[in-house]
Amino acid sequence: MSNIDQKKSRYGHVRAITFSMLSLCAALPETVALADDDERPVIIVPRAGGRELFQSCVLCHKYDGRGGPSEGGYGADLRVTKLTREELIAVITDGRMSKGMPAFKGIIDDEKISTLASFIKDELKLQE
Repeated sequence: MSNIDQKKSRYGHVRAITFSMLSLCAALPETVALADDDERPVIIVPRAGGRELFQSCVLCHKYDGRGGPSEGGYGADLRVTKLTREELIAVITDGRMSKGMPAFKGIIDDEKISTLASFIKDELKLQE
């Protein structure tokens, strides 16, 4: 058998297999998963973790959260903050202009602000 005949035979097999697979897929019943109230479920895909979000804060609060003198003034030491998670969310959202902390409302969405507050409370906190 020549080289050309072998290639034609091989392509014929590929076409037959492809046709068989497509026919099989068309014969399968279509299944649709819907919620009881015909609404689509809300799927939340995590976008960025706290460490990635904190990169916007390092200019004032330093990489490890210790704060101190910086370009924007004097950054608070987030490792020892006495603020609750909810208070942190409020400060990040609305700022504290009297202390040099800008408001991030409209710049960072609520989900990211919440992630950032959790990161500060859970991961930057100094171990006792």
